[in-house]
Amino acid sequence: MSSSEAETYDHDGRPVKHHRNRVNGIRLHYTTAGSGPPLLLLHGTPKNSFYWYKIFPLLTPYFTLVAPDLRGFGYTDKPPATEGYDSGTNADDMAELMTQLGHDKFHLHGEDRGADYAYALAAKYRDRVLTLSFCEMQISGFGLEETSFWTKENVEAQYQQKGVWCWHLGFFYIPHIPEMLIQGHEREFWEMFIKQECYNPTSIEPRALDHWIDCVKQPGGLRGVLETYRSGFKNGDIHKELLEKGGKLTLPIMTIGAPEFFGPTVESNILKVAEKVTHSELFEECGHSLALEKPERLARCLRKFMLGSSN
Repeated sequence: MSSSEAETYDHDGRPVKHHRNRVNGIRLHYTTAGSGPPLLLLHGTPKNSFYWYKIFPLLTPYFTLVAPDLRGFGYTDKPPATEGYDSGTNADDMAELMTQLGHDKFHLHGEDRGADYAYALAAKYRDRVLTLSFCEMQISGFGLEETSFWTKENVEAQYQQKGVWCWHLGFFYIPHIPEMLIQGHEREFWEMFIKQECYNPTSIEPRALDHWIDCVKQPGGLRGVLETYRSGFKNGDIHKELLEKGGKLTLPIMTIGAPEFFGPTVESNILKVAEKVTHSELFEECGHSLALEKPERLARCLRKFMLGSSN
């Protein structure tokens, strides 16, 4: 696959700008485009900044977009130590990046693992995040772990549209075994993993899947992804401490859930750490990858919530 097939473009058809900054002890890759108030986009697993390629042209007329490859993903460094993949460190990564870019205050949207980090960022840097869009996730330490339990209720939850069984949380946490089983079968595993979370599996285009798998196959790529899960319990401790010290979030918050994954549990979960949810939606006929399955609707929600625009 040529690099142009994994490129992102703005609303005028111009390719985004790629950058590498030295941030918090690592070299971080990110893309930027657009004009207007800054909006930081945090992706999930096993994706990277290319995850946003469908939504970029829908948002660049309204926002200055910043889309990083999170620590351990894509073209960003994958430090060898097991420490440093937690939500607190990722929050520091993002805060330092936005400072370097001159964005003292910014809007914030996260999906999946990126939403977990987005909560930590909003809770740790409360004077900097203007609005939080928390989508398709439950917060570590406040319910995410329970979704992995092997119970009859969890296993049957998705068939009854009452939630989802996150069987992979425990599997990815185990040292060495996931690497042994996934290496050499990256295409089979990750294609299954991503598409089974979708309402419409064809929304995951081959060029996106090819790109993410190529990145996972890089030296340290698979380990980098898995270390984010091995930091799960530490994330929970960090989030509980943030709540204890700072109290519940008071900034405007939007939640979006999809019936094929977390669904209505997204809103109820964030209320454990937030005073209120300003706006909440369920995207019918949608799964876990909101920006790929419903990019137009997601873009409208972000514009209306963050800018008060109905366009």
